[in-house]
Amino acid sequence: MRVLVDTLRCALSSPPASDKRKVSTAASGAAYGRASTARSVKRRKRAPRGECEIGALGKLPTEVLELILLNLEVKDLGRVASTCSYFSASGIVERVAAARVEAVPRAQVMVLTKKDSFLKAWHHCTFSERAERMSLNVSLGQFHTLCVGEADDATNEGKLLMTFGRGFHGQLGLHTFENHALPTRLLLDGEDVTGDDEETFAGVDSIAVGGSHSIILDRAGGVTSWGLASSGELGHFGTTPIEVNAPMRCRTLDSLTGMSKITQVITGANHTLAIDQWGRLFACGRGRSGQLGHGNFRDAAPFSQIAALRGMQVVSAVAGGAHSICITSDGNVWSWGDCGFGQLGLGDLTFASAAGWTSGIPWPCLVESLNDMDEPITNMAAGGSHSLFVTSGGRMYVCGRGKHGALGVGKVSARFSVDPIYSSGTETGNRLSPVQVNIHHYVRDVLRGEIIENRVQQCSCGARCRVAHASAGAMHSCVLTACGAVFTTGNNSYGQLGHGDKKKTFNFTRVEALRGKKVVTVASGHHHTGAVVESEEGRNDLYLWGRGDWGQLGTGDMRSYTKPKRVEGFHVAPARPESEVLMYKQTEMPQEEDSPQDDETDAEDDMV
Repeated sequence: MRVLVDTLRCALSSPPASDKRKVSTAASGAAYGRASTARSVKRRKRAPRGECEIGALGKLPTEVLELILLNLEVKDLGRVASTCSYFSASGIVERVAAARVEAVPRAQVMVLTKKDSFLKAWHHCTFSERAERMSLNVSLGQFHTLCVGEADDATNEGKLLMTFGRGFHGQLGLHTFENHALPTRLLLDGEDVTGDDEETFAGVDSIAVGGSHSIILDRAGGVTSWGLASSGELGHFGTTPIEVNAPMRCRTLDSLTGMSKITQVITGANHTLAIDQWGRLFACGRGRSGQLGHGNFRDAAPFSQIAALRGMQVVSAVAGGAHSICITSDGNVWSWGDCGFGQLGLGDLTFASAAGWTSGIPWPCLVESLNDMDEPITNMAAGGSHSLFVTSGGRMYVCGRGKHGALGVGKVSARFSVDPIYSSGTETGNRLSPVQVNIHHYVRDVLRGEIIENRVQQCSCGARCRVAHASAGAMHSCVLTACGAVFTTGNNSYGQLGHGDKKKTFNFTRVEALRGKKVVTVASGHHHTGAVVESEEGRNDLYLWGRGDWGQLGTGDMRSYTKPKRVEGFHVAPARPESEVLMYKQTEMPQEEDSPQDDETDAEDDMV
């Protein structure tokens, strides 16, 4: 069986000349595309097996062919479909893809229409899951960048951390407060990182960068932080310097989690969230807008559990300028913090004004409009004052501030202005509740630098592009679609949209400089943007663009760039297998651990 699979893969690299003429335009542009016209589809379906030469494979029974194709990955199966018309006309590719989709958890909650295919669904889930894992190796802050570099040998895997940009608050972790315009290695060994002078650092599981602080999660579930600590965002016990310029183990979480371990770390501008393997959510840092979810508007350190979410299992979370959002295991979306522009997606906020909350929502609130959809939210991004939500099928919903175009919903309209209680009343284009945004390959007017909304190019994704991964900056947004394209929208004062100019846009527009490149994931800082691109040699290059006056682009010249520019000198570490990533290793809390918390909560209720 393995010999047959390897033989088929080799054949895919050079299809027979007799079959090349049968590949449609759309199919040749994407491995999993269909024919460009309905007529070609009908002709392909009626084609008898004898007219479609498939070589020696034609002598095998259909059941054996299906077993062979079941061993192929989604890219190889897509090449099979586009190389020989028999595989598509007979429906064998769709049957194999349907079988593979049943084993993918993300695909099981997707809603497929008659125009969709199982092959496209499988590709989207595989592509988006890889983008999510790769995003754990790259993080962009306000004025600095942090990423996990590819090691030269296995012994240093996950230990090569590259940092560059502003170091004024010690956020680079290099034991100094100096800026670095070129990628500089950050050593991760010693007692400060492991918590034990005799323990060896096992490597980085994920990283997260805030406004002026940095967090790493090691593969043993330990958290290390450094940078600005003025609001308690580093989460340390006792008296901590306002600025920490070297990695420092956060022992607070070690004592809070007990038998559990941290599986995810999330950073906002000045606050930090952490999720353990039992789904408990912890928060610390600035809380003046209620973004910590502790029921008040005070800064807090060290980490403490968000009591309002006890009894729920949090599976993922994001943090923005001054707001936070999380998803629980039942698929519900909760948000809290600053609500001045509608970034919480809670709609009418009269309940907040009635409670006297003028600076934000201090408790997690259910985003009801996102809980009645056919597909659950699986990916999120929180910007300065806006939020992005992506469903399992790649549909995207946005809410929050729309003045600068970060929502990508088109030109602003005064009828969407927010309640003056939470805003100056002069902002327009804000969305208080999430609204769907369809991303298309619009044709762009080169002379004017604007997109032509009535001219849309065809895409292998279908009628709209499926969003695989979303990221948000201070006033701009960037998404990666399943067709491999990068789209940006919003403020562009530093060229952070990557379009070669500094004009803001109100619609998601493709970054043409990345066309033809294999983009793996995208990331956004306050005013700069990044993309990880797989090179022809199979290595992961980092491209950055936007604001660079503090060296956060890693180019060495302290300049801003309006188009993606490759960072020289290192490669981003490849995405780790799903079985090794901590965020996929959540488990339900043991019953014996539930009882003490429940008893404590009951006691508090009795006292009230």
